[in-house]
Amino acid sequence: MVKYIYADVLLVVNWIVNHLLLLAAGKLTGRDVKIWRLWCASLAGSAYAVAALYAPLSFAFSLPARLVFGLLMVAFSFPNQKGLAYVAVAAGFFLCSALTAGTAYGLLHSGAARALRASLLGQSDPVVNWWIVALSLALLSGFPLVARMGGYRPGGALPLLTIELMVQGRSVGLTALVDTGNNLRDPVSGLPVVVVDWESVRNVMPKETAAFFQSTWDSIPAGLADTAVGRRLRLIPFESLSGRRGVLPGFRPDQIILLQKDGIRIRRNAIVGVSGDRLSPNGLYQALVHPDLV
Repeated sequence: MVKYIYADVLLVVNWIVNHLLLLAAGKLTGRDVKIWRLWCASLAGSAYAVAALYAPLSFAFSLPARLVFGLLMVAFSFPNQKGLAYVAVAAGFFLCSALTAGTAYGLLHSGAARALRASLLGQSDPVVNWWIVALSLALLSGFPLVARMGGYRPGGALPLLTIELMVQGRSVGLTALVDTGNNLRDPVSGLPVVVVDWESVRNVMPKETAAFFQSTWDSIPAGLADTAVGRRLRLIPFESLSGRRGVLPGFRPDQIILLQKDGIRIRRNAIVGVSGDRLSPNGLYQALVHPDLV
């Protein structure tokens, strides 16, 4: 019997499956997802699968090439992930892919279809291969590991609060994590430092300070230091847990207000350090509060 593969059906099915796999990887690791990015990456992956049927370049569709293409799909779908965060999302994607492929293969070869047909007809069920069940359980056991790599921690809520920063009459509200590992202090004033994402405060900061906070020193305006906002800027030395040393750009805001759950507003004196990278991979918080401020 001749079997046919319809390219349009293969394209649509792979498009949907790829989208669900990328979405599952994002949810598994707690990442923010943009649907249009997932759809574009899924369409590219589906087109790649269809091209494998017609293109004569077998090396371009080998297992290593497929793995590389999967990594590119993850990189496009989650562009802000770097280092271990990217590894976590990629591991989640391939884990979901392996589980989906294994489940599909198992259903085809374990007699599940015959079992369903037999149960409907009142016949005896066929035996399911034990190794397929063992493989599925092994893949499922990897989900907690990937979730931990993605930043999920079981057991209790994170110590989050809301803070408000005011700069030259403009304000921004941020969700902050009370970080007991944050021991940064301004070397000039000795004030504790609140670390925030640059993307979270860029709209309230004057445009001429962008080069300073993004550490593009050659682009800093020559007269910035003599302006009112320039005199608020700070350079805060730090040392990470891994031993890496550096300097964090920062500024002295007009006000820092801590908003408690009962509605009480508490003013604090602190310096704001600005990080170019996202502090929370899943977007749960945008600031790290020094414990002395709480």
